[in-house]
Amino acid sequence: MSDPVVIGFPRSTFVHIPRLVLTHKAVPYTFRDLEPEMGSPTHLAMHPFNRVPILQHGDLILYEASAIAIYIDETFEKPALQPKTVRGRAVMNQWISSVNSYYYPYMIHHVVHERLVFPQLGIPPDEKVVEHALPKVEIGLQVMDRQLGH
Repeated sequence: MSDPVVIGFPRSTFVHIPRLVLTHKAVPYTFRDLEPEMGSPTHLAMHPFNRVPILQHGDLILYEASAIAIYIDETFEKPALQPKTVRGRAVMNQWISSVNSYYYPYMIHHVVHERLVFPQLGIPPDEKVVEHALPKVEIGLQVMDRQLGH
């Protein structure tokens, strides 16, 4: 079977996930920058929600970073990235869900986009969005420090 192809755009946090997993497992892959085609019929045929990342492996087209990471982990040789125990996998999935629900929206979407991405695109930042997000970012960092600070 051919090497996997990660499809997305280089600055996407979620596109970095499959790239990191493939690199950690020493799996050769290619990267296809989709940014010029975002929202095109070609893109929507691979990801009906107009997002990234997308993984193409042979005739399989897969989207959603956590589904892609699990597929890569279970398809390619060691090192295994998922815990062996039910409890370990439950905690892993709790963190994945927490990142998707609490960390990414406030840290990346509301702060990084407003302060870094939008200004680079010539869009003025909305500091009210940042103000609203910062207390939630603080809570997230406190939780992370308590649970992972050891």
